[in-house]
Amino acid sequence: MTEPDTEPDVGPDVEQASTQNAPSTGRRQAGRERRARERERRRFWLIVMPLIAIALCIAVAIGFVLRGSSETTNDVGSKSRLPALATEPALIAHVGASSEADLILVLGRSGDSGSILMLPASTQVEVPSLGIQTLAQVPSVGDDALLQTTVQNLTGVNAGAPSIVDDATLLAAITPAAPFDVDLRSAVRFAADTRDAFPGGLQRLTAAEIARLMTEAQVGSEVDRLVTVQAVLEGWMKSLKNPEVARATIAAVPIASPISRVAGLNQASFDTLPVDSIGTSGDERLSVRSSALPGVVKRLFPDARLGIGGKRPRIEILNGVGTVGLAQAVARLVVPIGGDVRLSGNVPHFGVTETQVIYYRDADRRAAEKFLKAVGVGSLRRADRAIGIAD
Repeated sequence: MTEPDTEPDVGPDVEQASTQNAPSTGRRQAGRERRARERERRRFWLIVMPLIAIALCIAVAIGFVLRGSSETTNDVGSKSRLPALATEPALIAHVGASSEADLILVLGRSGDSGSILMLPASTQVEVPSLGIQTLAQVPSVGDDALLQTTVQNLTGVNAGAPSIVDDATLLAAITPAAPFDVDLRSAVRFAADTRDAFPGGLQRLTAAEIARLMTEAQVGSEVDRLVTVQAVLEGWMKSLKNPEVARATIAAVPIASPISRVAGLNQASFDTLPVDSIGTSGDERLSVRSSALPGVVKRLFPDARLGIGGKRPRIEILNGVGTVGLAQAVARLVVPIGGDVRLSGNVPHFGVTETQVIYYRDADRRAAEKFLKAVGVGSLRRADRAIGIAD
């Protein structure tokens, strides 16, 4: 960036006359003031101005049409109705030695009932700045905030900051309740084995066995594995109804408190993210069944659904300046207030000088204004014709 000249050009004759006529102390004082001004000037152009430039040059092209099929009712303010799970549904993920997630849970509360939504890790999702990834891959390509934004965007649930659990932490959380009874729906064979490791039916299991059942790949689909995970969670939560066990669990692993709190409610509902298989044998990939998801979310998280005026506008985010991760930063602003980010990409050749929030119908202006306010810079513009990408 070319630094503009902000001080007047003083001719040599004028400068010479002033230095000859001023006392020596005056010259020293003037020199100090001049150097201070120069330092402040350099600081402005080297630090402050680049930050302003980045903010002003974010190119966010947000185009959307409100979907009649996206059935949500509450804005972000509804999260205050969940005091027993802090202020919002809890997001817990187990990440093993591979740095990928193999277990992702969203836990919530409505009244005296709890809910647990299990997210298959091989579900394909749109990850801002990175395109299509599986949920399993998100922890290995981004930070905790990216996992939170991705899960919020996928489910439309106002999930809180994730608690990432490794092998040792999971085992420590299970240990105070173990051994406990688990009623397996069917026999379990792990993917690396040639015979069943556990028979079907009710059995008393150790903490190590329970941790293995929750995280290790099994023969069959991932949805089948989550049936086993649900059986384990049901047995664990039954043990957590004992106040002494619950206190010991939270003391050992504080981030296990959401599971303990859901266990202490009158009832808990389980469900798995509705998905369809789109992968081939040996490379399982799942896609969300969009028509079924709103109903699941409405039933499990009635007080924590994201939306604006009962809908989730579908959004495309375009990076107009080339700053790495810019789409992720913008998604973190627009998803929690109800945006549904469907695509992210770059403006060809970059060079965009002003953030724009683009909408296509007058009825969408209110939602567009909310997104503009969330981004914090730029202007609002109504396009004459929808581009068809963001609905």
